[in-house]
Amino acid sequence: MRTSRFRLLFLLLLFPLMGCHLAPAPTSTPVPATPTPVPVITQQPTTPEPIKLVLWLPDWMVLEDQPGQEALQQVITTFEAEHGVQIVIIPRLPRGPNGLLDSLQKTKPVAPSLLPDIIALPFEDIPTAAEDDLLQPLQNLLPDTLQADLYPFAQQVAMQQDVWMSIPFAADFEHLAFQPAALSDPPVNWDIILSSDARYAFPYGGSESAWTDALLIHYLSAVPEGTDPDRNSQALMRMLTFYEEAYRQGQIDPLGAQTASVRDTWDQALQGATPMAETSASLWLAQQDSATFLRFGPTPTYNSQGLYLMHGWAYAIITADETRQTLAAQLLQALLTPQELATWSQQAHVLPPHSSALARWPDHDFHRFVAEAMTQGFLMPDFARDRDMARSIHQAVTAVLSGQMTAEGALNQAMSGW
Repeated sequence: MRTSRFRLLFLLLLFPLMGCHLAPAPTSTPVPATPTPVPVITQQPTTPEPIKLVLWLPDWMVLEDQPGQEALQQVITTFEAEHGVQIVIIPRLPRGPNGLLDSLQKTKPVAPSLLPDIIALPFEDIPTAAEDDLLQPLQNLLPDTLQADLYPFAQQVAMQQDVWMSIPFAADFEHLAFQPAALSDPPVNWDIILSSDARYAFPYGGSESAWTDALLIHYLSAVPEGTDPDRNSQALMRMLTFYEEAYRQGQIDPLGAQTASVRDTWDQALQGATPMAETSASLWLAQQDSATFLRFGPTPTYNSQGLYLMHGWAYAIITADETRQTLAAQLLQALLTPQELATWSQQAHVLPPHSSALARWPDHDFHRFVAEAMTQGFLMPDFARDRDMARSIHQAVTAVLSGQMTAEGALNQAMSGW
């Protein structure tokens, strides 16, 4: 009986506790929080930086107020707009220390990323640049028609060891300016000069080489047909004999010994100080308005044959990146279209070595003269790079033109030195 009471009491006490445990606790309804606004960020599309094409050009082409700079800049500005690129032009000295080739040779091994995409080089430096593996072949970058339009001498510049390595765009050569009051026709040979008693000014001082263009042309014209011009004693004797007679008659300007450039002899011609003087096509084009009293002709030679030693400039592609090569090739084509090249070359007072560009020049007797000259033009021969031969001949020439030696004595001295 007592046990039943205790069990009942236990259940009565346990039931409320179970109820408290099982019954859900009252919950309050949460008040929704005000959401914090998330700012919407609109990303602007990024504009990629334009490709920069770097050109190394001689200072005479790009410095402000230089002839031709305006026409060049116009082509470049149009190309930038059409292709979405930026063209950076860095002017450099034409040759010598810190010149174009020298800078190219020094930059490639230490900082190839600073090399240009396009460079302009003198004709004389193209073979060295090609041998040093500095230039990119152009065969698959430029159309063959661009090379086919070149005059023969320019095609020779473009091709190096049977590979198309550059594209010439400017040319120049030396020729004679003379007063028709002194000579009615161009004195095409030395006999005409000697019989005229007129003074003949040409540079024979030498600078980079002991050869000047006039000396080399005189010498080449005297080489007997079918013989080698290298160390040709008969050619040298003919030339020295002419100089000896001209000196004896007072027809050679002694200042030529200190003159290495036709700029000086051209100034003498413009001043009327000499009836005959060597000049160049570029000088004539630049100052033809001041030379209306002068006429032009080839440099006088032994055999009356006109010889035209060509100098000039050619573009080459340096970059090995295919995308940049394509853009560089497109820029060269824009610069070398016949009309653009004709316009620029006239402004810059240089000759376009592309026949289609020269054909767009106005019809003029001087323009016909230079067209014929470029058809016959030749490059510096290999033997002229022989310093021993050049020095020996130069010493012989200066000895004769200063009256210190006879032609025969100077010849013997030269032959012993080469």
